[in-house]
Amino acid sequence: MTKRLYILLFAVAIQLLTGTATAVEPLTLDSCLEMARRNNPAVRKAELSVKRAEEVKAQALTKYFPQVKASAFGFHALHPLIDVGIDDIGNASVRDLLTTLYGNYGEALGLQNSLNLFQHGYLVGVTAVQPVFFGGKIVAGNKLAKVGVEAAKLQAEIEERDQLEQAEESYWLVYGLQQKQKIIDEAFQLLDTLYISVNAAINAGLALPSDLTQVTIRRNEIERKQLQLESGLRLAKRALALAIGYDNPDSLIILTDQTSHASGSEAIRQQNGTSTPEHQLLALQVRAAELERRMTLADALPQLAVGANYSYSQWQANILRDGLYSKIGNGALFVTLQVPLTGWWETGHKLREKNYALQQAQLDAEYLGQQLDLRTQQAYDQVTEAQALLLLQEKMKQHAEDAYTQTLVNYEAGRATIIELLQAQMNKTQAQTDLSDAQIAYKIHLRHYSDLIW
Repeated sequence: MTKRLYILLFAVAIQLLTGTATAVEPLTLDSCLEMARRNNPAVRKAELSVKRAEEVKAQALTKYFPQVKASAFGFHALHPLIDVGIDDIGNASVRDLLTTLYGNYGEALGLQNSLNLFQHGYLVGVTAVQPVFFGGKIVAGNKLAKVGVEAAKLQAEIEERDQLEQAEESYWLVYGLQQKQKIIDEAFQLLDTLYISVNAAINAGLALPSDLTQVTIRRNEIERKQLQLESGLRLAKRALALAIGYDNPDSLIILTDQTSHASGSEAIRQQNGTSTPEHQLLALQVRAAELERRMTLADALPQLAVGANYSYSQWQANILRDGLYSKIGNGALFVTLQVPLTGWWETGHKLREKNYALQQAQLDAEYLGQQLDLRTQQAYDQVTEAQALLLLQEKMKQHAEDAYTQTLVNYEAGRATIIELLQAQMNKTQAQTDLSDAQIAYKIHLRHYSDLIW
């Protein structure tokens, strides 16, 4: 075995191993949608928004419970904060009396002739405050946080729906271009067969060279369409890869259509779709404006809270020579009441501003709701139009195939020219591609309408 043959066998083995390792499973519509749901950045970002809203709701819930605080204070001064001796007494008679008493008994009792306090010490304590009435602000805040969670979930639902719809549209675009490639390849094979037969007829003196020229021109047109389809398919694959979070679009896609072909005979029911996420968001917007107004009003109402405190302290108090420390533990219950007196003027303006905001939200809900209904109607009109066009294209495809078959029979019998045959073949190819476009357009419009009404 020669060295060149060894190299050749080694290269073949490497190619087989590489091909096996990089084999890609065909992507179906369902698998593409699942990848988009799992990998699409916009969908993941919307899911994080829901988690943020849930944390805000959890924060608001804590306002119902007592607010507990622990504190500690300690100090050590260079000199006692209070340092008073007998000599510091201003009343002479009292000073003389204390001096005499100290001289007779102080030393025996172990007393000092001065009093110094608070050179060092510490204080620790715990305070708990339970809100009783804060003008309804805590209740409104919790309701508003709940509205925020519902709104975030609806936004995430809308975002996921839109991204999946975009992924499905990209899927059908790629699939449609691949279908067109098959149609063009079939047409090219027919032209190859025709080229061989016309060339044989020319050699036999039964056809003119101009007939072969017409076939060649038609083949060049088909080849140009092949190049255009390949370029468009590359771009479509990249768009699909971006929508589903696929890293390498060039290695991607062998798509298989596991769904039934679109049929113009499917029944489409018209529905209003008034319970769509968009309609629900508009209602939540009005609800949020009402709650914000309620929280503003709460700022002008009294606030009542009850609480308890316990503290323990130890302070230095040197009266005896050996020193004395005061150790105190104490607790207390208390009630706080705050009544805003000067905030009514400002609150009045804030309330009017919130009233205007509420009216704006109500107007938006009414106007945008009508816009959503109009969009649903437009989507229904588009899907019914696409359905009618699909039925028409199915008939046109059948007519074009019948016409091509008849023209081919006539051409072989000498009753039709090569130009007529090529025209019939072009009409057949165009009808097939138009039908593929109509099927895909119908599926896209049907998905869009279904998303709007559910």
